[in-house]
Amino acid sequence: MHAASFPLELPAHVVTVEVSDELEAAPIPGTSNLTAFLAFPSGQPLAASSWLSQPDSVRLVLRPLAPGMPTRVEALLERALPTHSDHAGGRPWFVRRTDDGIAVYMQVTQETWTFQGHDGARVGVNVPTGPIQHTHLASRRYGDSLEVVYQYGREHTDLRAMDAFVLAQLRKHVRSVARNAR
Repeated sequence: MHAASFPLELPAHVVTVEVSDELEAAPIPGTSNLTAFLAFPSGQPLAASSWLSQPDSVRLVLRPLAPGMPTRVEALLERALPTHSDHAGGRPWFVRRTDDGIAVYMQVTQETWTFQGHDGARVGVNVPTGPIQHTHLASRRYGDSLEVVYQYGREHTDLRAMDAFVLAQLRKHVRSVARNAR
């Protein structure tokens, strides 16, 4: 199986990601990110234009990380308060823990559910809370140099299963990741 190499540029580093051609990954114009679209649960690559119209699809965005740079969920947890406070200043706060160990945080009107992925990475999922929100938006670390942001339909409520699917697809398609200083 052939692979494609993509240099994702940061101010002081370049993260080179090598992915299988089968993934059909493409750079996002104007960013240093890479995107791909997959059918769930088959993992079959999809055309970018059709993913939103298919309820069983997942959008992946691979985002480079500089050394010490947190992912979205790691940054949320660093700022989170143990309880709601009138003096929170826009900071998220812990709400509750579910029966299966998922921690729920609230920020303004958005709920973020956090848990540990099968690989030990922290995963955060913005769960749709209103009728006009149609997708979950998740974030996780993949290795030391990538954040993976993925989006999928609200009808998929097993957050851990969706993360396991994404992790399996990353392991299948991401051949190598290397971060080098400029």
